[in-house]
Amino acid sequence: MSSRRVVALILFVMSPVLAHAGAYIFAGEANGVDVITHPSPYTGAGGEVTVSVCIDPTSPNAAEMEFSVQNNIDVFNQMAPTRGNLKKGNNNNIPSGHIDFESVALHEIGHCLGLAHVNAASESGLSDNDRNYTKATDGVDNVFNVDPGLDGIIGSSDDVRGDDVNLHWFRMSNNDPFTIDTVVDSTTYSRNIADLPAGHSYVANADRDVSDLLGYIETEAVMQQGTFYDEAQRTLGHDDVATLRYAQSGLNEREGSGSLSWDNYSVVLEYGGISSSSNCDISMKITNTSSLAFCSTGGVYMSSTHTRITTASIEFGDGFNWFFNTDNTAPTLDPIGNQMLSEGEVVVIDITASDNEGDALSFGVTGLPSYASLVDHADGTATLTLSPILGDGGLTSVTITVSDDGVPAFSDEESFDIDVAVLDSDSDTISDYEEITIYGTLPDNPDSDGDLIADGEEIKNGSDPLDPLSWPNYADGDLAPLGAPDGLINAGDYLIAQRIALGELAPTAVELSHGDLYPPGSPDGVINTSDLILLLKLVQQ
Repeated sequence: MSSRRVVALILFVMSPVLAHAGAYIFAGEANGVDVITHPSPYTGAGGEVTVSVCIDPTSPNAAEMEFSVQNNIDVFNQMAPTRGNLKKGNNNNIPSGHIDFESVALHEIGHCLGLAHVNAASESGLSDNDRNYTKATDGVDNVFNVDPGLDGIIGSSDDVRGDDVNLHWFRMSNNDPFTIDTVVDSTTYSRNIADLPAGHSYVANADRDVSDLLGYIETEAVMQQGTFYDEAQRTLGHDDVATLRYAQSGLNEREGSGSLSWDNYSVVLEYGGISSSSNCDISMKITNTSSLAFCSTGGVYMSSTHTRITTASIEFGDGFNWFFNTDNTAPTLDPIGNQMLSEGEVVVIDITASDNEGDALSFGVTGLPSYASLVDHADGTATLTLSPILGDGGLTSVTITVSDDGVPAFSDEESFDIDVAVLDSDSDTISDYEEITIYGTLPDNPDSDGDLIADGEEIKNGSDPLDPLSWPNYADGDLAPLGAPDGLINAGDYLIAQRIALGELAPTAVELSHGDLYPPGSPDGVINTSDLILLLKLVQQ
């Protein structure tokens, strides 16, 4: 198989930068439409395949390239499908009029691992937006037949393509390139349009306009040809991951265990540093090429439908205004502080954060109580709403985290307390919640039975707060001042008890609870001479 050069071109300033998954390099009319391409170290045996990535020491800006290349390696090793991976304008750290080296390098490494464009791209000879139709051959008539269908969106599932032969592997259950199946192999993915879901006329690709159509805003496959100035695309899409995983299902194109897994493999990229290309599987450098970027690959057949890459090198044009991402710093969460409120109160707290690189931010929370909710507005702000009801009183520790989507991703967090005061409307030491749900007393009346003893006192001492004939028995002789005992035992207490015993004063529950001393430990509900004798002894002590 001859060496293949996947090339990228560039349009005018402020137009898309066109860089040469759905599809695999080497697949087409010449080599076969069903060809699957594997990275160079894979020879058909299962296991871990290590692909080394180096920067040519003769390259200009070699040191500036390192951080982005290592980020790319991390992204491929994580194999995490993402949405919202197009970061524009203020949502990235790219200066105006620059091309993000990290985004373009991610795309080109994808080529060097065996991935082709998911769209027709510049190599099709189509022009302008027609290049966004799904990757295919031009069929028997040697002419690309393109029609966007009723929705008018190029690259979507209702495109009409005549005899064009599809090259894009798709998820059979839904033909949605912004999702991924649990199993990715020939049982769940196909290249044959006969396997499309009912009502679909062609294979959809992960173009940004298709993502908008399907509700996945600002999302596109990394292997879609087309990156804009001042735009970052530094994480893989679902389609990119699915295509890599399909290849990793091996020569039998089946994931699984036992007899199915003999040829399954995983790819681990490692950074080989600024080193000679002879030491690496993928080498990259900036050269005087007039192209924006391209990956030159050579390959050999492993079977009639499987190939592997033998050589891979990436060149970036030195005539372009590259932005080299040098670092990703953690976002900053603005201080929140401890929160104090009462049951029945509603407090709304605005949460804000910032990120030096303009990365997209997302908020998370741990320890959130049931009466609270956190809403992430997806713009670097969130709202924490606290609305405790009766019974929610108490102290809770909460941690709010803000994370960026940079590579590597960083986060900031703050832990704080939410202190909800227990509501006791009548200050009888029994919470409103307990009065309503447990004791049946009135939360706004400290003495539900009118016996001049607070409900809390009665409950604490085992008497019935709803029964005026039930009161606690303190039997301490503390009667004075009348109606408001002062905690002292003296002659004033004896005089009040004497007036009650002589019938000059009608005792209330307050006097009976303190002055009914006889018999000791088993009061009889009256204050008489027997109680006076015992009280006199207390006074004389």
